[in-house]
Amino acid sequence: MAQGTPRQFADIEPAWLTSLLREAGSLRAGAVTAVGIEPIGVGVGFLGQVARLRLTYDRPDEAAPVTLVGKLPTLDPGGREICRLFRFYEREIHFYRELTPRIPVRVPRCYASVMDLAADDYLLLMEDFASLPMGDDAKGCTLAEAERAIRNVAGLHAAWWSHSDLDRLNWMPKSNAPVHQTAEPAYQQVLPHFLKMFGDYLSPRMRAVTEDMRTHVIDLLNAFTHPPMTIAHGDYRLDNLFFDSVGVAVIDWQIAFRGRGAFDVAYFLSGCLDPAVRRAEEMRLLRLWYELATGGRPNYTFEDALLDYRRAVLYCHVYTVIATGFLNPSNERGMAVFRAWLQRRSGLWSRSC
Repeated sequence: MAQGTPRQFADIEPAWLTSLLREAGSLRAGAVTAVGIEPIGVGVGFLGQVARLRLTYDRPDEAAPVTLVGKLPTLDPGGREICRLFRFYEREIHFYRELTPRIPVRVPRCYASVMDLAADDYLLLMEDFASLPMGDDAKGCTLAEAERAIRNVAGLHAAWWSHSDLDRLNWMPKSNAPVHQTAEPAYQQVLPHFLKMFGDYLSPRMRAVTEDMRTHVIDLLNAFTHPPMTIAHGDYRLDNLFFDSVGVAVIDWQIAFRGRGAFDVAYFLSGCLDPAVRRAEEMRLLRLWYELATGGRPNYTFEDALLDYRRAVLYCHVYTVIATGFLNPSNERGMAVFRAWLQRRSGLWSRSC
């Protein structure tokens, strides 16, 4: 391929895309003659560019994709540096290349990928889930959808619970890996900006906990790294889920890590459910996850799961604070999502975590 990996979707040339799809075995005959670009995920993702590619071919090929979803690194220099530090793009491409056959949840088919570490260039071309109903962080979800989501992620955790191959996934860091420990100084740096943007949405108790967390981020990360561990999605929220009549499909695996599975449960329930529904159903859903994920395995009690869950709720807030560093205040949808997260989690701070 003569063209280098594009840095933005407008730079993708039909001939280059034809070669890439052929090399990946996703195009048997014919050639791409035109590529239509439709940006998607505006106000949804903060760490990359996402677009729908509508492909035109010079001849019919039933096996060739008509549309693809493409992911490129962000054009923002600061955001790109963070992603380079945490190896987010590299992590997600490894996931699609190595783990998708071993993940018992539906994920997009990867038609082609590019990972050039020397040039710091990455590209993912994936199955388009446009026909599936997508979750919405700003709107929240029903109790029925929440239960489906919890059952779904429990299947992931059960499949990799204390798995002997976890130690072989060197490209997927543990929750307290050195690169993740930079979250503590990042939190300290971004906190004043967060309080300026969203301080009015914090109760006195929530603000006190937010400020106290300055020196406890690494403590939480260490707590998530003791056995039993599994694969955690790391960003298990409605914007990354698609619901159909059969199950739940999951996208965005760039933050996946090896650690305690209860993190995904806390992240979802605290950020996606209406507080009144969560208060009424939280323990039932956590126990449902516990029973499905552990399958009666020893050495991890429900009390252990509850402690992990409460610690994870705190770290979910750390996520939110740090992520404001990537949020443009003019992004109305992004601002709405952050406000929704804070409002849904506000009631959690009235009790001991």
